[in-house]
Amino acid sequence: MKRRMFLAIMVLLAGALCAEAQRTDAIRLLESNPEYLDGTDYLCPAGPVALTPAPEGYEPFYISHYGRHGARYAWQSDMYSRLNSVFSSQEEAGNLTAKGLDYKSRFDSLFPSVRYRTGDLSRKGWQQQQDLAARMYANYPDVFPDGAKVRAWTSTSTRCVMTMSAFCLGLKGQNPGLDIMENFGVYFLPAILPMDRSNPFRREVFPRTPLAFDETWEQYIERTVDYKGILSRLFNDPDKAVPEEEQWDLVSYLYFFAAGMASLDTDLDFTDIFTPEDRIALWKADDFQFYANAWPDHLGYQPIVDDIIAKADERIASGEVGADLRFGHDYTFLPLLMTLGVNGYDHSVQNPDDIPVWCRLQDVPMGANLHFVFFRKPGTGKVLFKVLLNGEEARLPLDTDCWPYYDWDAFKRQAYRPVMGEVEEEVSTKVPEVSGLCLAPDGKGLLAASDENGVYYVTLAGDTKPFYVENRMDCEGVTLDPDTRDVYYIVERKQEVRRLKAPDYNVSELICVIDEVGKGTNSGLEGISWYKDGKLFIGNQMDPTILFQYSLKDGIVSRTEITGTTEIAALCYDPVRDVLWIADSEQHNINLCTTDGEVLMTYPVPFIDNGESLYVDHANNCIWIGDDTTSKIYRITFANL
Repeated sequence: MKRRMFLAIMVLLAGALCAEAQRTDAIRLLESNPEYLDGTDYLCPAGPVALTPAPEGYEPFYISHYGRHGARYAWQSDMYSRLNSVFSSQEEAGNLTAKGLDYKSRFDSLFPSVRYRTGDLSRKGWQQQQDLAARMYANYPDVFPDGAKVRAWTSTSTRCVMTMSAFCLGLKGQNPGLDIMENFGVYFLPAILPMDRSNPFRREVFPRTPLAFDETWEQYIERTVDYKGILSRLFNDPDKAVPEEEQWDLVSYLYFFAAGMASLDTDLDFTDIFTPEDRIALWKADDFQFYANAWPDHLGYQPIVDDIIAKADERIASGEVGADLRFGHDYTFLPLLMTLGVNGYDHSVQNPDDIPVWCRLQDVPMGANLHFVFFRKPGTGKVLFKVLLNGEEARLPLDTDCWPYYDWDAFKRQAYRPVMGEVEEEVSTKVPEVSGLCLAPDGKGLLAASDENGVYYVTLAGDTKPFYVENRMDCEGVTLDPDTRDVYYIVERKQEVRRLKAPDYNVSELICVIDEVGKGTNSGLEGISWYKDGKLFIGNQMDPTILFQYSLKDGIVSRTEITGTTEIAALCYDPVRDVLWIADSEQHNINLCTTDGEVLMTYPVPFIDNGESLYVDHANNCIWIGDDTTSKIYRITFANL
């Protein structure tokens, strides 16, 4: 016992030391690259980058791009005027220190040229986009022959429109023969700013992804930033300069103003009012806010991924070369990295002090860009792609044997993330304890398993009639072979899989008994779903929770103990997406899974007391979930189902 306790303590200590080492490395990186301390005002490098050659025989033909706008003036509408007001009034009041007077002198020399430029793309931003476009062309000239189609879309922000034009002119400068079209407007916002309030197609994210820590941003600032010390270098009496409740806001403006100098044509430096420790603390506070704003709703940026997939598939199908370009903002770029899991950005931060290790603002600079570069091997139909983050080859949470290249079809399967919407209907049925759902053989209604006495036919309006019933039959799941129209169902306790043959469905045929687990218990066979090639998915509810793959020809071909859910309450294989849905009535959720049972996404349904059945209905863009307690079935809409 003492040895086990000692080993456990050593493991915890090793983990703590590793985390501390990572934090130290992150701070050293900031110290050795002070330009990173400009946060999202850091300018994205546009110089050449070494790239890994494509596998033999593969040729580049298409690029899909999402970019942040280029370098710009301050985005805060009142920042320039606010700083001018505070320093002017405090000079008049004699409240500026010598450093404060020096700061004001430098500020005054710049103020006339910036006061009316809030949010504008700067000259550096324009040139930056032309340089980024030139690098894209130089890296992949085969994508841009004469006549190649380049399509560009942007948000309605003026700086994004100007960014798009600069980038497209940069490409045109490399090859005047390109066929380029630029466009913008609210119609395009789902693929540019899906979660922005200005997007009329915006959908609320459900579920949101909670932060893993309780400390608020305000508490973190009080703990890490000596903002009163910063103000005391500029003002003899900071409390007379600005009220205490406004002091942090002023310091944040001072930080962003200093960082913004990198975007302008000036040699002025305003970072001297901060110590190196101040700048790191301010960077971390900015990082905290970015992460806290982006992480909870990052799955709401799936529409950008869907657009990348749709447009890429169009190019692949047509064979057309060229590029699709999207231009947006930093507050979309970061959650897009999270959604895709680029370089580990899908990792949840457990401790706010670890944010600099994980959420690196230098990855979201002015001009940040993400490329999906596509390669094909003539005559094979095979498509590979790589991801470039700010020009550098990046990693995805996807297996590959030839990094940085990934299989496109594998990515599409992994990237599938439907968005849960509203409950459209609550349909009352007369099925005693709904415990399984599938499409009815006539394609018009549903079959519902009853864990009291068999299988019922239910219309989408709830009208109910017996399909195949036997008294006291503990039927927990039902499914349909889409080719033969045969119906399969399971009987718990007996652990039986049975078949009702089309077209009469009046004789029950025993297919097999899976009695290695669950025999005689109330936690046995609970879910069944037709798979493909004569195979079924069969789920043992719990103790243990096992996913069986059963072949009508060969019997059990695989058995996998599931760990991502507490139980298998229902199963539904989706042949359109090649995924498996598993209901967990104990946790009141449904889970999108791989066909091996690995959970990809969880959707809570707390309003359903005992959800022991589900059916994915592509025809109606919804998932039906049955409640064993109330005998109701719920129609829940899903976007991108």
